[in-house]
Amino acid sequence: MLVSVIIPSYNHQHYVSQTITSVLDQTWPEIDLIVIDDASSDNSSSVIRKIFDKRGGFRFIHRKKNMGLISSLNQGLKMAKGKYFCELASDDFLPLDSIEKRIRFFMTHHNNVAIFADAVLVKDNMLTDSLLLDDKRRCLFKQPDPLPYLLKGVLPIFSTGMFQTEILKEIGGFDPIYQCYEDLEMPILLCSVGKVGYMDEPVLCRRHHAMNTSSITATIRTDKVLCYEKLLCNSDMAPYTPLIRYQLRRSYLALGRHLCRNRGGSDYERRLFQNAWPYALKDIRLLWHLLKWGRKQNR
Repeated sequence: MLVSVIIPSYNHQHYVSQTITSVLDQTWPEIDLIVIDDASSDNSSSVIRKIFDKRGGFRFIHRKKNMGLISSLNQGLKMAKGKYFCELASDDFLPLDSIEKRIRFFMTHHNNVAIFADAVLVKDNMLTDSLLLDDKRRCLFKQPDPLPYLLKGVLPIFSTGMFQTEILKEIGGFDPIYQCYEDLEMPILLCSVGKVGYMDEPVLCRRHHAMNTSSITATIRTDKVLCYEKLLCNSDMAPYTPLIRYQLRRSYLALGRHLCRNRGGSDYERRLFQNAWPYALKDIRLLWHLLKWGRKQNR
């Protein structure tokens, strides 16, 4: 049973070798590994090329123009030959039996369209004994309806996921309106089309370091706004409309606070923030930020 693993690589020259090797050394023999370097400005491409020349065992695409994480994921999904698909960040790595454990879980849970699991914390280069999921996230997919929890931001660790490839393609892949934040919408969409399972074991070594994308990028704020706006237009989400509106208002407020801290932020952030006006009367803080940055936007 073939599993496609996509590694979107970007500026992780110190980690990407371990990432790739951890997939090549898996106990599960049937792996379709795809590595896409998204025009890294460091030495990542050369590091990957050396592994490819020495060991082979994967397809390597080196982009000359940076196109972003979502583009890399969609290219990997289009190229995927496996029945199952999973993502591995280029600064994380897998335990030796990670793929095998997930496949064997699928074998006994045939009705699942996707599964998620736990992860072990890695601090820089030191593997710890700390698991990353709290009890609330560990029990997420045991709920009769996990969608309200997902909409409130109780999310699985997306990179622990393994998905039926055809289901991802039927959903439409990863939406390019987002710059980097695939974590929120995709679990919601998966739950809306089928059963999502949870395997209570660590299948990922998740590295925390100073340059984690999730810790340095401001695009998560705008991606959250875009996601909740999109979900409001999704007829399948109609029963959850009040909750989505509430979460959208909170996301607009977080964006407004970001603009305040950063002297107005970028033109794109301010333009997006103008869409918050229909929600202004529900929160005086949101109204204050809109009045402040709305004047600035209109100058």
